[in-house]
Amino acid sequence: MTYFSKIYHIIYVVKVNMMKATDYIIEFLIEKGVTDIFGYPGGVICHLIDSAAKYSDKIHTHINYHEQASSFAACGYAQESTNIGVAFSTSGPGATNLVTGIANAYFDSIPTIFFTGQVDTYGLKGDLPIRQRGFQETDIVSMVKCVTKYAVRVDDPKEIRLELEKAFYIAKEGNPGPVLIDLPADVQRAEIEINSIKKFSHMTDKRNIKVKDFSQKIREVCKLLQKSKRPCLIIGNGVKQAGEIRLLRNFIDQVGIPTVFSMPAFDTIPYDSPYNFGFIGANGPRYGNFILGKSDLIISIGSRLDLKQVGNDRGAFAPNARLVRVDIDAGAFSNPIHDDDIHIRVDLRDFLMTLSDLTAGKYKCTDKWLKICKKIKELLLGYDDEEYTVLLRKFGQSLPDNCSIVTDVGQSQVWLAQQLCIKEGQTVHMSAGLGAMGFSLPAAIGVYYAKRRPVYCFNGDGGIQMNLQELQFLARENIPVHVVIINNHALGMIRGFQEVNFNKNYSQTIEGKGYSVPYFSKIADAFGLPYKRVICSEDIEASLGETEAPSVIEINIPFETVLNPNFGRTGKIED
Repeated sequence: MTYFSKIYHIIYVVKVNMMKATDYIIEFLIEKGVTDIFGYPGGVICHLIDSAAKYSDKIHTHINYHEQASSFAACGYAQESTNIGVAFSTSGPGATNLVTGIANAYFDSIPTIFFTGQVDTYGLKGDLPIRQRGFQETDIVSMVKCVTKYAVRVDDPKEIRLELEKAFYIAKEGNPGPVLIDLPADVQRAEIEINSIKKFSHMTDKRNIKVKDFSQKIREVCKLLQKSKRPCLIIGNGVKQAGEIRLLRNFIDQVGIPTVFSMPAFDTIPYDSPYNFGFIGANGPRYGNFILGKSDLIISIGSRLDLKQVGNDRGAFAPNARLVRVDIDAGAFSNPIHDDDIHIRVDLRDFLMTLSDLTAGKYKCTDKWLKICKKIKELLLGYDDEEYTVLLRKFGQSLPDNCSIVTDVGQSQVWLAQQLCIKEGQTVHMSAGLGAMGFSLPAAIGVYYAKRRPVYCFNGDGGIQMNLQELQFLARENIPVHVVIINNHALGMIRGFQEVNFNKNYSQTIEGKGYSVPYFSKIADAFGLPYKRVICSEDIEASLGETEAPSVIEINIPFETVLNPNFGRTGKIED
């Protein structure tokens, strides 16, 4: 090889090993199996958008009409796929608009990565005593520290690989959650040498805390099961986030233990399972709460057992039961229920597999206890029915077997959790911990792209108005997301609270008192979407006729709606 050939070869090799930073980011996401990302254009995120366009045959970029919608779409994508959800925005208002979705991902343990553009590193204010130096400069990293597992601004292009690998690892390890990577524009457009950039090793990360051996504690659980006469399982959202629903169902069928759920996990086993006794807590069907009260052993798997589930007086929860709490997050145990709780910090897959192996052929719940639970359910099923909740149950029963369901927040969310008869193949997603109105429609978009099957997103007339602009996304892309609006012409949950606590002073919650509802038929027409109306059960079949294109379905229900169970009514089941 001649001198000039060697020089050419060196230049060629260096050039081949060079890559634009944002191209590297997109290739990294593709390698990790991410197929769809969500966001909104802006001046200092254009390099990432341009790079994504180069790989459009492998990863699809979806533009929403508000950054909050993009953050919810990323949550929905992650919830349905159990892979990382990704959203991006420009700096300043684009970044701050992501915060609600970031908080939602944090409280519901959703693995997500949020990319925000930032002004050039040389334009940052640094330590200068001024509020802002660059246009739309905003310290988003500091803002989201308390609602992310990790947040970082990358000021050196050589740190790109390290921070991407670290972010992906942190988002999924242990108790999943969101991370944020802030990208100055000059870092995005920088050329990086692939072979020289830093790598990340999770073995050196302080978060890599090895879970202690749990086998002895699980053997102790087996002994408690053998002694128990009235055991019960509580299943939390952690099982869904771990992607272990099939393993859970196999275990429940094997041991035959009556099972209840936290509200976001009520879809983990089908409604017609003989071991399904509904979700628990303030608004759960009465039979599930009664069964907990009669249990002598409760094994809680992947549930933080918050106030909505156990009440303000935690010590009074399930007073007759020994409580075993299983979770990957040690923080969950910092909020105790009983003094003698057994805490097992372990990956839920490892727990379910080990317990299944130890009980296989050796343990089965007694028929006597299961019959008692079924009798309780039989006596209390339908106890709180209203005409409109019966209509919602019939509507839910008519949904296709193989579809996804997303709920918004408010009365509609609780009614659906109470009334939906979940079938094999259906999934349900919601904003549980944060309880963000406006979640359902944009999250449904993300849910659709995770599996590309029909999605039914349920909204109240208040929640739908918070991200109404995403109807244009449905019209533009013509995807089968069906927007169901349960319309009682009021902010029903707050109206009900005002009825009991403020002498029916419905300030800001009903029409004529500061709140109003548009004509949803005209809204649908403005976006070019088919519209159907449901007033009675005879309208249901016609409203669900089309499944392969988007639609708007309005279910009209009375103004005077309430949530039952509530604290004003009681019931008693005798032994």
